[in-house]
Amino acid sequence: MNDFALLGLLIIAIGIGFFLGLRAAKKNLAGAAFAPGKSYFQGLNYLLNEQPDKAVEEFVSALDVNTDTLETHLALGKLMRKQGQVDRAIRIHQNLLARPVLELKDQHQVHLELARDFMTAGLLDRAEVLLQEVIGESTDLRSIAQRSLLDIYQDESEWQDAINVAQALLQSRFMKANVEHKRNLQRMVAHFYCELAEDCMHSENLIGARQYLDRAVAADKTVYRVALLSAANDNAQGRHKQVIKVLSRLELQDPAWFWMCLPALQEAYERQDAERGFEIFSRHLRSHIENHDAPRVAMYLVDQFIARSEAEPIRVQQASEILSVFVAQYESLLASNKLVELQINDASKHVESDVCRLHSQVNELLNQRNRYRCGDCGFSGRQLHWRCPSCKTWESMRSIENQSTA
Repeated sequence: MNDFALLGLLIIAIGIGFFLGLRAAKKNLAGAAFAPGKSYFQGLNYLLNEQPDKAVEEFVSALDVNTDTLETHLALGKLMRKQGQVDRAIRIHQNLLARPVLELKDQHQVHLELARDFMTAGLLDRAEVLLQEVIGESTDLRSIAQRSLLDIYQDESEWQDAINVAQALLQSRFMKANVEHKRNLQRMVAHFYCELAEDCMHSENLIGARQYLDRAVAADKTVYRVALLSAANDNAQGRHKQVIKVLSRLELQDPAWFWMCLPALQEAYERQDAERGFEIFSRHLRSHIENHDAPRVAMYLVDQFIARSEAEPIRVQQASEILSVFVAQYESLLASNKLVELQINDASKHVESDVCRLHSQVNELLNQRNRYRCGDCGFSGRQLHWRCPSCKTWESMRSIENQSTA
């Protein structure tokens, strides 16, 4: 066990000694002699000998369960849970519930802690039952229990249940008084509706998807994902002009996310104008690249040119020109490496084997690097998650744009 855990146990031991001493003082005033029992001193001995597991058992047995000592028992349970000893935390909290001396409000507090134990252990169904009980019976702990229940529904992808709990939370006095928390919760609700909309789109239920997206807009119209899904839905229903209008507006609103719009934007341009659509789209992207450090956008356009190079060989030269201008203006290892690849593939040029090997090694390193990072906790990975897998925050992950340092 680490130093933090030992320090926590030492503080708890001092607290237990305080309660035992206080009880001794009261009994002495009444004429009865009293001293802390053998279990307390044995617990201290285990603690000093770095045997925290045995120390916990002795401290629990030394301290009676009542309103005065409840917080100490709960602190022990929390410490065990944080140290990964969930089974021990569950036993501590279940032992508290077995005592008939607890008042109803104290039972609710223990139920809440036990639910957190079950959540940590992955026993979400058992945690849900306890949280529902606290929500139904305790006005003081209702909002806290609802927040934990919201976490369960998100982990289980029960999006409609999550919406119901979130909407109940939004009506609470705490949320009405805390603007920042309310905004975060509204953003979460918008993402819940996006999840439901995606399910509808996968089953080709475009009308149902549109209804969920409208509700997402009502929850938080600034969520970028709503616009992306709306664009896909509009393209599927032939509203290509609307897609171009909305995504062009998003480009100005937040250029860092523009790369995610490109497939839907390209589809809209090409389906709106079969002959000139790609040329209009490519001019749009060229303009964006000239004004922004956007390697993802540059690479997308280059890949589209190369995909058309078999029918139009001039596209390779155009791709090289785009990359040359871009790497001269912005530092981008990804774009530079792609430019080298195009030059290697040019049969008219003799390329040394060392250059080819260097290009291959750089390409391998780029493929292994993380491409996204959470702005809240720093978690990074190669896949974009709308909800960070580490800190569980929605829409906190961003593309690592500066490829030269990625």
